[in-house]
Amino acid sequence: MDKKEFSMKSVRKWIVFAILICIATMAFVGCKKQTAAKGDNYPIEISVFIGSGSQPSANNKIYKYIQEKYNVTFNWDILVGDLYQKRGTMIAGGVYPDLIEINETAFIDAGAVIPLDELINRYAPRLKAHYAENWNKMRHTDGKVYCLVNYGIIHGVEQGAFYNGSAFWVQKAVLKDSGYPKVTTVDGFFDMIENYYRKNPNINGQPTIPFTVITEDWRAFELWNPPNFLAGYPNEGNGIVNPDTYEYKNFFTQDISKRWFKKLNEMNAKGLIDRSAFTDNYDQYLAKISTGRALSLFGQQWQFDTTDNAKADRGEYIRTMAPLPVVFDNSITPRYRTETIPNLGRGFGISVSAKDPVRIIRFLNDYMAEENLRTMQWGIEGQDWQYNAQKVPYRTQQQRENWQSQTWQDANRAGLWQGMAPKLEGSFSDGYPSDLGDFYPEREGMLRPEDRDLFAAYNVTGYAQMMAAEPKKNSIWYPTWNMPNPPDGSAAQIALQRCEQTMKRLLPQLILAPPANFDRLWDEYVREMEVTNNISAYEQYMTTMVKQRVKDWS
Repeated sequence: MDKKEFSMKSVRKWIVFAILICIATMAFVGCKKQTAAKGDNYPIEISVFIGSGSQPSANNKIYKYIQEKYNVTFNWDILVGDLYQKRGTMIAGGVYPDLIEINETAFIDAGAVIPLDELINRYAPRLKAHYAENWNKMRHTDGKVYCLVNYGIIHGVEQGAFYNGSAFWVQKAVLKDSGYPKVTTVDGFFDMIENYYRKNPNINGQPTIPFTVITEDWRAFELWNPPNFLAGYPNEGNGIVNPDTYEYKNFFTQDISKRWFKKLNEMNAKGLIDRSAFTDNYDQYLAKISTGRALSLFGQQWQFDTTDNAKADRGEYIRTMAPLPVVFDNSITPRYRTETIPNLGRGFGISVSAKDPVRIIRFLNDYMAEENLRTMQWGIEGQDWQYNAQKVPYRTQQQRENWQSQTWQDANRAGLWQGMAPKLEGSFSDGYPSDLGDFYPEREGMLRPEDRDLFAAYNVTGYAQMMAAEPKKNSIWYPTWNMPNPPDGSAAQIALQRCEQTMKRLLPQLILAPPANFDRLWDEYVREMEVTNNISAYEQYMTTMVKQRVKDWS
């Protein structure tokens, strides 16, 4: 090869190389332009698994607002059937929706959700600020944060007069008919229910249900939680903590539980217990309460709140429920109402299958802007509320009626999303409450005559004061129900699972048995819980967890 030929080949190589460089550069610039055009707000459909609820209507204006403002739509996977079975199937398959409702540590322990620390530190300053005071409490046992707490993050002053926790709930019609008595004991409670039932064996053409409770799936804790409250203890979940030694003991087999279930057994013999409660699913439970024929129940208000809305929509507001802080006897001080706590371990987690975790966390950060949260929690300004000339927010009477209608709520609020999403509670930066209905003029404007009579009779301003004038101060470890579950396969986990199975199987039998058989059946139940199921293994685990929390939070 002569020098000329070598030179020409070299030139051709350099030309080809230069062309390739140009093409690569143009492609890179094009990608950059495309990314810039796409921005952080490009369209995304976020799939969500959630444990309960109904599919939003297609024309729901708040979901449309979210789509228009944030380019986000949702694809809902709403639980049908047994939660544990569904969760087990999802974990076994290893494929998940983008967001998963977390209500205990199973998804975290299975590696189904990703740690959020780095994502939030890099992309979500609003979320970081929102959770700042509770960030360390939100950490899992491995030191990482997996769950965006949904409730209990209070900013400013807490202004709510509402109560949605555990209580013995009774229809306002029953209280009115009884002359608004001061009912404090479980005996007095059932006497009042029985008296009304005997006078009203049918309501709206259907047999009256004196007392009911939900017993399906994970919600069955409503069946075995009452003894804890009746004995004057706060909601610690499955046990009672010794404040001096921090020793944790279950109450399932203690005398306070025997006393409660014997009472139910006696009430069943009188025909006051809803026997279908032990076979109905959650939808059936809600349906029968919605009819207005269920006089009373024990539970947490959020478990049945939609039924009150349904009764109100029919003009039967007198049959909505009011809470009572019932105890065994008058020597006991009720401990139902406590200081608001962050709902640790409950909320959304981003799954390992999520298509775009960065886009999701950016959306959640944008979503936490105060003015957006005002829209989510008050409604759309000019449609659902407005300012007057003095810049004071208010609703018209029609807007108030809309806000209290379940039908309207379904079409005009993002309840399914908002229930599990991060949210501001307490006060906005301008001092107004996170719920406009808690603003005194609006609260008074929204009161129905039935509530005015109720609150006047008991000299209170709302449901919260019916449960206690002021919330009781929490113990440092409170509550134990949001502590991490025992590790899979551990003696503690096996014991708890077996005990829950035993309670679901034997407690209905105890309640429905002839009273003469109760003591024998109770002894058999205790033996199975303590000996066969080895509940002490669970108690030992929880004692360790309580002591660790005291150490971490002191």
